[in-house]
Amino acid sequence: MTLADFEPKRPEVHFVPPMGWMNDPNGLVFFEGEYHLFYQFHPFSTVWGPMHWGHAVSRDLCHWQHLPIALAPNEEGACFSDSAVVDEHDVTGLFDGQPGLLAFYTGHRVLSDDPEDYQQSQCLAYSRDKGRTWQRYERNPILLPPGFKDFRDLKVVWHSTSQRWVMALACGQEIHFYISHNLLEWQFASAFGEGEGAHTQHPWECPDLFELPVEGAGPDEPETRWVLVVGIGATPDNPFGSFTQYFVGEFDGQRFSNDNAPGTVLMMDEGRDFYAVQSWSNTPGWQLALAWLNNWQYAPQSPEAGWRGTMSLPRELALCATHCGVRLRQRFARETYQDGRVMDTVSPRSALAVGEHCLALPGQAAVRGQLTLSLEARAKVALSLQQGYQQRLILAAGSADIALFYERQGSNSQPAFDEHFACDHAAGSVDGRTVTVEWWCDHGTLEMLVEGASEQRAITQVSFVDHVHQPVTLAVISGQVAIEAGAIQRRPE
Repeated sequence: MTLADFEPKRPEVHFVPPMGWMNDPNGLVFFEGEYHLFYQFHPFSTVWGPMHWGHAVSRDLCHWQHLPIALAPNEEGACFSDSAVVDEHDVTGLFDGQPGLLAFYTGHRVLSDDPEDYQQSQCLAYSRDKGRTWQRYERNPILLPPGFKDFRDLKVVWHSTSQRWVMALACGQEIHFYISHNLLEWQFASAFGEGEGAHTQHPWECPDLFELPVEGAGPDEPETRWVLVVGIGATPDNPFGSFTQYFVGEFDGQRFSNDNAPGTVLMMDEGRDFYAVQSWSNTPGWQLALAWLNNWQYAPQSPEAGWRGTMSLPRELALCATHCGVRLRQRFARETYQDGRVMDTVSPRSALAVGEHCLALPGQAAVRGQLTLSLEARAKVALSLQQGYQQRLILAAGSADIALFYERQGSNSQPAFDEHFACDHAAGSVDGRTVTVEWWCDHGTLEMLVEGASEQRAITQVSFVDHVHQPVTLAVISGQVAIEAGAIQRRPE
């Protein structure tokens, strides 16, 4: 399949910029009934350039209002990713005793004609009018360049036990933690990362840090654990491209301790296109996260139509006790189920014969579906979710689990794109031989959550396919497969 003349259409439910280039989400914060989404933005080109902070707000995570650019490059340099928080009690003294919004950002300043000759510092901006206008803090930077290059992408969170603010900051191949009582003055506390998880030639990026209750924890097990999310960039020694790993452990307000063996790599998503994850701060009762739906290996060469870049759907995060340990569990944000879609039921079927079975005829671009399958041992099926033969999820049953594989084809006559976009990769496994696949399919995107008896895998992929004209099909390759239940939802005509 060639994509040389493919022109993307704007998704129905996924966020895209009004024009230009978009990558990392940053500054996600909920304040006075609004979800704020800031993002890395180059408004003057569809390729990466001097980074601005684009800005949009929503009350339901489905309908977004684009706002003016929040931050633009100045003498401090470009405005790289960081985070935003609510200064509820005006500990900064910037809001005359009222709550206000703070945006932390990395000042990225190039020092010569060589773009790799740069320094990075941490800066602050604030808003007194619900994020509509922003002022830079007069004493920027709040953290000076440390003497090494990669010093960026901070995440600020409140640590209730120690009653202070914590900053997680990507520093080369480590995450450094800083602490503060007033959000202005910061003290180094500790470092985490050496010998832990996955490392490549690229520095660690885009940390996130949050605490969640553990569902299914035993009476002698901790009721909550902390999650540290870390992005791994695309480099020649990393054929997978950019991906997101996470650690589960304890954080005492100064140090993070990993629950798992140092060499354990936990993937937040097994697909190729889920990067720069960030969660909303100050959300009312649940943990919501968002990712850039792309991969640095081929994003700059992807098809575009005056804009380039898509965000994943917001996802609710939870921690669950499994036989492998405590693991992240994801579901699409509850708001995505409340947009007036109609449901078509997929009839249960037993002992499907080898061959292709159509489950749903072509329909609209944005479709949510769910399908529960039971596979006998050694059965193998391929599920095409309005992606046609170019993209499909393959499920292969063993004696006690189901292995997942994903295939994607496509080229656009650009070597950098063609070398990496087409893929055929393992996507982990889930336990048991009954599996539920839930998916959202939209223009340019496919997001899947695959559930086994106790394990879950998320698989997120860019797709350049005319979804409207592709049916949902299930191809039985070998063995016997039964459809236990299913439903596909579309907007009413």
